[in-house]
Amino acid sequence: MNFKKTWLIVGTFALGFSLMGSAASAETNSEKVADIQINASDIQFYNVLPGKSAEVKEKALIEHKDAINLVENQLNKDGIAIKTDLDNVEYQKYVLSLGTSFELFSAEDMKKIVEYVKFIDWYENYELNVQLKTYQNKLRNNVTLSNAELTELNGLLPIPSDAPSTAPSTDNNETTTSSETNFDSFATDEVSTLATSANGYDNIAARDYAYSWWNKRNPTYSTYYAEKEGCNVANSSCWSKWNDCTNFVSQAIYAGGMKFRTGSHVTADDAWKFGPLMPTHTWGGAQNFYKHWSQRAGVASSVTALQTGDAVNADFGADGHVDHTAIITKNTGNNNNNKFLTQHTTDKKETSTLQDWYTAGYKVYGYEMDKATNTGN
Repeated sequence: MNFKKTWLIVGTFALGFSLMGSAASAETNSEKVADIQINASDIQFYNVLPGKSAEVKEKALIEHKDAINLVENQLNKDGIAIKTDLDNVEYQKYVLSLGTSFELFSAEDMKKIVEYVKFIDWYENYELNVQLKTYQNKLRNNVTLSNAELTELNGLLPIPSDAPSTAPSTDNNETTTSSETNFDSFATDEVSTLATSANGYDNIAARDYAYSWWNKRNPTYSTYYAEKEGCNVANSSCWSKWNDCTNFVSQAIYAGGMKFRTGSHVTADDAWKFGPLMPTHTWGGAQNFYKHWSQRAGVASSVTALQTGDAVNADFGADGHVDHTAIITKNTGNNNNNKFLTQHTTDKKETSTLQDWYTAGYKVYGYEMDKATNTGN
């Protein structure tokens, strides 16, 4: 899992291994190749914190001391032996996983965790910009990029700051977070149990799949990732080896009836499927998932439009790189705190709502699956 944000993002946060192993191996794939045109002038870089990375790191160890102690305590509780090292990808992965662990901390402590999560999200951008600069230099020197390199570069590029995102509801009194919410007051789901849409999407089937697998791993879709990490998916200790959130949500919406797209290439934004040999990058990568579904379904303008069975992405630091994917499995109204989330990586069933994401300052991208184009190819 590469929390230096390589172009492939899998699961909740930036994932380190490439589904293809390398850009070169992607070139040998038998699928069609995407026609992508990128010039050196098209490459935009991620914002970074002021100063050199070493200086920023030293300052963060002081400014985020309380959050670092909270992370260390949680590591001990979880029985995970990872030392505090801001450059260690496993440590980065763990910190980012706490970005949606609202139920584990008091409101005061969670604020500290959220700020530290955002710092890690931005800290990774130093390395991401190095990768972008390498490609920019190649293009400036008139080096012809392979098709696999072009798709990799396309996946690296940040989401434009003015790209559509999903705005929160406008209820000024809506400030309650999951740690303060009485979930028993939201006992019913407003969505009909017969909710197959005109495009064939059954949001209740998607919800029920998420309910069935929220704290398990379906070997049909998870064995690939387990084998990449050299472990057995039947062993629950294996599950923490990769971030599974996007893989999980893709499974759920596929169970709801969204059709596979072969697309132009396994790495391309227009592809979304699992198998026969490997998943597409859009199936298991949060950033890649965004690039596919923001085109195929569009981004909901407001949270009020989202319902049970709709997928959502979060960009923790609002830096243009998506970090997490979840699915709404209960909808009790039009407001942020009516949209209950189920997710993997840190496995949770409806312990938080979109209000938690907005309160934390995360940028949200929601997709109305009933409006998605649903023809396969």
